[in-house]
Amino acid sequence: MLDLARIRAWFRAVFFWLSPDKKSGNEQGPETDRDHALVLSVTKPTAIPTWRQFRYLGRVMKVNEIKLLITIITVGTIALLAGIILIAKDHLTIIPIVGGTYTEAVIGEPHAINPVDAPANETDADIVALIYSGLFKMNGLEPIPDLASSYEWSEDKKTLTVKLREDALFQNGERVTADDVQFTFESIQDPARASILAPLFRGVQISAKDVHVVKFILDQPDVSFLKSLTVGIMPAALWQNIPPANARLANINLKPIGSGPYQVKSFTRDQRGVIRSYTLERSEFYYGIKPFIQTLTFQIYPDISPAEDALKSDLVDGLSFLTPIEMDKFTAVTRWNTATLNAPQQTIAFFNLKDETLKDIKIREALTKAVNKNEIVDSLGGHAEITDAAYPFLTPTTSTKTDIEGAREILDKAGWILQENQTVRVKKGTENSATTTQLTINILVPDQPDLIKVAENLKRQWSLVGVQVEIQAEDMPTVMRRSSRDRDTQVVLWNVLYSRDQDLSPIWWSGQTSERGTNFSGLADKDIDELINKTKAATSTETLLQAQTTLSDKLIEKYPAIFLARPEYGYIVSTRVKGVPENLLILKPSDRFQQINEWYIKTGWRWK
Repeated sequence: MLDLARIRAWFRAVFFWLSPDKKSGNEQGPETDRDHALVLSVTKPTAIPTWRQFRYLGRVMKVNEIKLLITIITVGTIALLAGIILIAKDHLTIIPIVGGTYTEAVIGEPHAINPVDAPANETDADIVALIYSGLFKMNGLEPIPDLASSYEWSEDKKTLTVKLREDALFQNGERVTADDVQFTFESIQDPARASILAPLFRGVQISAKDVHVVKFILDQPDVSFLKSLTVGIMPAALWQNIPPANARLANINLKPIGSGPYQVKSFTRDQRGVIRSYTLERSEFYYGIKPFIQTLTFQIYPDISPAEDALKSDLVDGLSFLTPIEMDKFTAVTRWNTATLNAPQQTIAFFNLKDETLKDIKIREALTKAVNKNEIVDSLGGHAEITDAAYPFLTPTTSTKTDIEGAREILDKAGWILQENQTVRVKKGTENSATTTQLTINILVPDQPDLIKVAENLKRQWSLVGVQVEIQAEDMPTVMRRSSRDRDTQVVLWNVLYSRDQDLSPIWWSGQTSERGTNFSGLADKDIDELINKTKAATSTETLLQAQTTLSDKLIEKYPAIFLARPEYGYIVSTRVKGVPENLLILKPSDRFQQINEWYIKTGWRWK
């Protein structure tokens, strides 16, 4: 009889050598048995291979099986990555983040970086717009609260009460108070400061009622007064001990402290002491939405030519207020974007009403009818809008259409005859005189490419009705002297930039016809003066618009000038700077920074 226990033990020893005797723990297998155990452990279907076991993959799998495995792993990896990308695409977004430096070329050295004196210098005004903030700020052509948290007009529209934000700080950490507001506007009114903003606050009383409330009392209603309150507020504690006569020489003009989104970081001078660059950095004290761009640098150039060269060489990221002629140099290059700056500016041809020829309204009417404004806009590369009113953004009730035949008929009736085979009209003298006078008009124009183009168009168009035209291009000071003091020219071509309230007094008020006055036409008309007063006395937007329309229509009836076009200026900015609007409606050049908090250079990822 077989001993079953012995047979079972022998069978276990041959085929299950890997399992030791749990009782004795001394069972050992031969060396070949260890290799057998390793093969079993690799091919064991329920086991998860270790990284060490993968070394023997080639011994247990065929070549085709390995290729199939690699293909499966590759496809699986790609599918996994694609899934991750699809999920990320739906849940991740690129957002602006803080950082980067924007460098802009500006023309002219800064002199007095403070809100009282800055409007006289565009570079000063650009820097002031970023360092200082006012009670209000411009949103396009409309004022909205900035340092002001609320405001209220009295029933008679002569008293304005403004409450300040309580969280507003200057860049030295001090609070912005009503005393600072009162000091700023009284500084503008101070004759010793000779601020060009003084006329905006003539007759205005300012008083601080408590720490955060200031009151303005006007001598008459002024619907545009809020626009005047966009002036930056200065810290009284830092300025009040500086004599007004010495204010422009004070060191605080070079290292100003305001309450705006940027503060001074540094500036550089050359060996002659001329300031060559001004660098601002993001202010952590700013109460509003802080900008993304960390640093702004203004690189200063003496004129437009080296500034354009710097832009072409990528030494700067931006250049503003390029004329329509200059814009075409940059619009075709993909590394720049072109924004359009629309300002309250008009190209106007002023007639000298004291001139022996042009004092006849019929001659002025004929010259006006002979003008084709579409051709003038075309000559500016389309970078302009036709204007038919005395205000750049006003839609007139009537428009002046080109009428060549009508212009010729008017000149014929006025005695200016175009003789056979002649190109220039003449006017015969008296019956006892055989002398004749040619119809010759001279145009005085600043030496600017865009205005010279307009003058050349007027010359060609007026020649079609028999007028001989001479063009004189001079530098700006000479044109101003001859237009306002000497008044020795017949037509003055000028780009007029209106004030923030678009007041027409400087160019149409009778009092500006005297020596050095800026009423270039010399129009002295009581009806026009009265209508100008009505625009100033308007108490609502509706009454202001009505008064402006009436004034514009009355001016057009008298033909003192031709309102030709509203030029559009170019703002060239590198494509690496994002968030710059394509069209900017501004009151003054520095308003191009009114949305600076939306510009950005750096970006990052955010999970939705």
